[in-house]
Amino acid sequence: MNDGQRLKDEGMKSYRDGRYEDAAAKFAEAQQAFVTANDQPAAAEALNNQGVCWRQAAKWDEAVAAFDEARAMFQTSGDKSGEGQVVGNLAALAESKNEKDRAAELYQEAIALFEEVGAKDLAKDTYTALSRLRLKQGNVMGAVNAFDAGLEQMDKPTLMQRVARKILRGPGKVIGG
Repeated sequence: MNDGQRLKDEGMKSYRDGRYEDAAAKFAEAQQAFVTANDQPAAAEALNNQGVCWRQAAKWDEAVAAFDEARAMFQTSGDKSGEGQVVGNLAALAESKNEKDRAAELYQEAIALFEEVGAKDLAKDTYTALSRLRLKQGNVMGAVNAFDAGLEQMDKPTLMQRVARKILRGPGKVIGG
């Protein structure tokens, strides 16, 4: 196992243990090790993880700095899925700061990136986050629409998800039909 992977694993353990600042430090070390090993995708992922840790620790400026650097690295490499993950994390950060309108814009931007590259699971998860946010905003129809759009991303929905899809589409067919 290389140094970067070892440090990343240590960062993940610290994160799971709720030691967010320690985890952020480990991810910063991992990022440097990955850069030294010329592994740019892993370095960008480590930066993204670092940003998540700073968000959990409510260190907003540090989180934004890590996310911005990770996003730039993903953009440089053309990794739209990685970029979408960073944008989704920026949305969660905005939501943590009670910037709900900004969070909604960022969730939609992340969804567009995921849909562009066919990352259906990531798009579905982001639609779910957007749906929850819309409920917090008091926008019930926006929440329903986001939830329904998330269900559309699923290739093999469960029985409950198929039932939810029928329920969500039922009124529109009656009203429009």
